[in-house]
Formats: sequence, structure tokens, C-alpha cells
Amino acid sequence: MKNYILNTLKKNQLTPNNHAFVQRIFKNGISDYVDRLKQYGFLDFEHVLDAGCGFGQWSLALSQLNKEVFSCDADVERVEFLHKIAVENKINNIHTRQAFIDNLPYENESFDAVFCYGVIFLTPWKKSLSELVRVLKPGGKLYVNANGLGWYKHLWYTAHNKTSDYDPQLIAANAWRDTYNYNNGLDIVSPSNLIIEPDQLVKEAENLGLQDIQWDGEGLLGNSSNKEVFFQKEYFGDVGVYEVIGMKK
Repeated sequence: MKNYILNTLKKNQLTPNNHAFVQRIFKNGISDYVDRLKQYGFLDFEHVLDAGCGFGQWSLALSQLNKEVFSCDADVERVEFLHKIAVENKINNIHTRQAFIDNLPYENESFDAVFCYGVIFLTPWKKSLSELVRVLKPGGKLYVNANGLGWYKHLWYTAHNKTSDYDPQLIAANAWRDTYNYNNGLDIVSPSNLIIEPDQLVKEAENLGLQDIQWDGEGLLGNSSNKEVFFQKEYFGDVGVYEVIGMKK
């Protein structure tokens, strides 16, 4: 599969940022994502939603551990990339479609589990979280992660993963503006980077009816001593990338 992913990358004219991103996320295949999903207990579900699937690394891993995976993303190019990989590798339990996570095209209580990695902060996040909970069955599991202030300090000070079409410092600068506008009921243009602190996300999840909510740094829920995290819990003294897991009442 890894070789086909790289071949698919060569055949698709992606932007420099997207090209570099695909190379990073698939550099070790999908074994790291399979291991992480096992850590979170995202296995043996009938119907799982990968909300904001991107180029599909988590969908491919979910498909190995669960019966049916439904994958959606706002970016058609990314959805088509995943579809090509699934077809070529005869993965028949991944169902792709273009969709926005703040307006999901699925019926209420459709999924036993919902997984949303690295995307909710690019959207009107309270509406998106409400949608994720809406399509989740009672007793179902939700995973979501987000970025605190520390992540944007990291982008500002280090210019992390800068390419010719991706300026981390500009992302960080705009995040302050976009977060201010969003928190004050002003218009934002999607995709926007919104700073979401853990207490905000947990409180909103509770208001939407989630229970048994836990949060920790990215990659640490289910394994607090994990050394193979993708991002740090703190950067420059503030919360960086963190994750939340809860169950719907």
C-alpha cells in the first residue's frame, strides 16, 4: 500500500504544501495510525465516521479495525486521493464523499464511533462539534483533537513545515484575528485557524451531552507515557495539541 500511495502522489499535481504533507503522513505507511487507534479503543465498531479525513491515513487504519468506515472531507482533491488508494488496494469498506463537518450529510445517530483528527479548529468549531455529536449513536465514542495557544506560538517562533505556499507565521497571526472574531460572533472565512483551549472544548462537549470526557496531550490518552506522539502537549509554556474522548449519553 505504501508504494501505491507514493505512486498516486506522483500522478497527482498537488500544491507544494500538500505534496510535502502526504509524504510526511505516509512515510511509515499506516502502522502508526493502526497502533494509535488501538490505543484509543477505536476498533470492532460497525459504522465509524472519519470526519475531515484529509488524504485518508486514519480512514485506511480505521478500515483495518472496523467493519464500515465513512470518510468525508471538504476538499474534493483529498477525498479523491483516498478513493483511488482504496480502489487500487481493493479496500471495500471505505465509503468516501465530499462534505463539511459543520454540516454533515448523515442521519442522526448513524455511527457507533466518530473520529475527527486535525480539522475541527479549521471550522466554526462549536457547530462542527454539535454535528459530530448529532450523528453519533447513544453510547457511541467520539474522538476529536484541537490546538491551544502553544501551537500557534510554535508556528510563529519556528516557522514549522514552511513551504512556498504555506507560511506558518501568517497562519499564527491570522489565528489571533480569526479566534477573536469567532468568539465575538463576527464573521470568519473558512478555513480559519481557531485557538481552542481544552476547558472550552470539554465544556462544550458536556453541554452537548457527552460524558466520561477525558483530555490529554495528543497521543497520550490510553498511554500517558507514549513517546511516539505526533505533536507536543505544550509549546513555549502553553497548551499545544491535545485530544478529547467522550461517550454520548
